[in-house]
Amino acid sequence: MKTTTLTRTFWSYTLPAMAALMVSGLYAVVDGIFIGHALGAPGLSALNLAWPLAGLIWAVAMLVGMGGGAETGRARGAGDSRALGETLAVTLLLMVLVGIATGAVILGFGGPFLALQGADAELAAMGLGYLSVQGWAAPAIMAGMAFPLLLRNLGAPGLATVAMLAGAFVNVAFDWLFVIELGHGLAGAARATVIAEIVVILICTAAMARLGAFAALSPGAGALVRAGRILAIGFSSMIMALYISFVVVLHNMLFLKHGGTLTLAAYTVAGYVMSFFYYFAEGVAGGMQPLASYYHGARDRMRMAQVLKLALMLGVGGGVALTALVVAFPGPVAQVFAGSDTALIAEAAHGLRLHLSAMMLDGFIVLAATYFQAVGQARNATIITVGNIAVQLPFLYLLPQLMGVDGVWLAMPLSNVALSGAVVWMLWRAHRGTFARAAVLARRALEQSAPAYDG
Repeated sequence: MKTTTLTRTFWSYTLPAMAALMVSGLYAVVDGIFIGHALGAPGLSALNLAWPLAGLIWAVAMLVGMGGGAETGRARGAGDSRALGETLAVTLLLMVLVGIATGAVILGFGGPFLALQGADAELAAMGLGYLSVQGWAAPAIMAGMAFPLLLRNLGAPGLATVAMLAGAFVNVAFDWLFVIELGHGLAGAARATVIAEIVVILICTAAMARLGAFAALSPGAGALVRAGRILAIGFSSMIMALYISFVVVLHNMLFLKHGGTLTLAAYTVAGYVMSFFYYFAEGVAGGMQPLASYYHGARDRMRMAQVLKLALMLGVGGGVALTALVVAFPGPVAQVFAGSDTALIAEAAHGLRLHLSAMMLDGFIVLAATYFQAVGQARNATIITVGNIAVQLPFLYLLPQLMGVDGVWLAMPLSNVALSGAVVWMLWRAHRGTFARAAVLARRALEQSAPAYDG
């Protein structure tokens, strides 16, 4: 990596990660379109009630995948092949154990979880169909989400992208078959996800074997210590994922209280649009993370700061563009999901304009947390992700009492504005010396390259 242009290296990692995750975001959107057109507002509402519990799978995939990926990248950067083999072995073992435990939780608490949010009999039946499939297949779904993170940190971002693209297309195809053609409802959408993640696992496993990643596979004598380090590094990513599930639960309850099923369906539409941007931000973060971990292992703070700068320019800039598009044209965006349901289109358009007005700041927060995680500053990463929850709670408590349903829509964007100021300060404090040195070097380079004045 040290012999190539940093910007070119950044794009070689980030573009595949962005492409893969944005396609994943696109197939999630297509999933919502199929459900919206086939099942209407009740289907969208039931999915949003079930999703936070199924989101546990994504959370633990981030816990193990991001933690194991960061440790893998650091071992590669330090040139330690023994540590690399031990890290992979421990990560794979954690996937199995944590995946089984997560599935048991989903199967055991699905009914009470839906009842807690206020689901009626129709919504509960649809939601349980989705959760049952997800719970039984939790280890496979988790592995399908985590394997590309490992493969990317093994120096094969292109192969990781191929795996995720293949999974995305398989998911869309089986979504159409199960939901539209066969009428299997939300359970059919869940089955499509399982099949897609199995395809991802098979491709990633073949690629890792081809790279020789399994040759030195051994947990080693310090497996427990290494597992603890992996979990500590990935903890902030898990908290971020759990934060999303927790916030969705609170919004579900508040929207049912202050609005109803139609408003909850509108929130589901906003969630699909938000998830597309979140996948974009995670793609940028996924491209940044291996490089930041590598340069951290190589003790190159200047390049660490440059990688962060490139990621922020891309992630926040893309967020500004998408936010402007959604705020300017909320009606057409809502119609993609709602079809000819004019009431749902109107409700969703109103919510999109309010709820996603500061969407670009979510990308900034994700990138900052991932950066701290990548360079081994798990404490800062955890502070950001926990703070994301803590800051939002008072807004969710106060604004609905003052503004009704509009207060629920506005709670997230206003809390993001409040948190972003603190995150800017944390990044500046972490790199103030590096930024100052970079400015001096840039000024010297400019002076040396300036033509002599001959007037």
